[in-house]
Amino acid sequence: MPRSAILVVWLASLGVTLGLGALLYELLQTPAAAELPAGESLEPSTTTERSLNPYALWTVTEQLSAHHVLVAHVETGRPDQALTIAKEIARPVKHLYSEVIIYFHRPGRPDTLPPRRVQWTPRGGWVEVNYEALDGR
Repeated sequence: MPRSAILVVWLASLGVTLGLGALLYELLQTPAAAELPAGESLEPSTTTERSLNPYALWTVTEQLSAHHVLVAHVETGRPDQALTIAKEIARPVKHLYSEVIIYFHRPGRPDTLPPRRVQWTPRGGWVEVNYEALDGR
């Protein structure tokens, strides 16, 4: 067998081995559905959109999770309570993620940018950013 054929076979087997290793790594890093608290349906790499509930103090209108990060959008008439709301939302699922980011909008999203953002990481804890205060409003 010529050397070039052996090299091609070796490179192909190396590629397959590395691909299977990467797939196995991702499968082991993704939280299993059985780990979710009862009643939760957060699945990695999904987007969910909901309409605003006019009787709720806040409503999660969108959520996306990928690569161990959860991003959610919340509409509320009380953006000053963003940190309290974020803790209530993230508490049951934050052990599944390396980062949780929640953007707070007013009902109907009249602003181009969200007025507030709350981020949680195991290392940094809870960090709230008030974009309105930064913008001088």
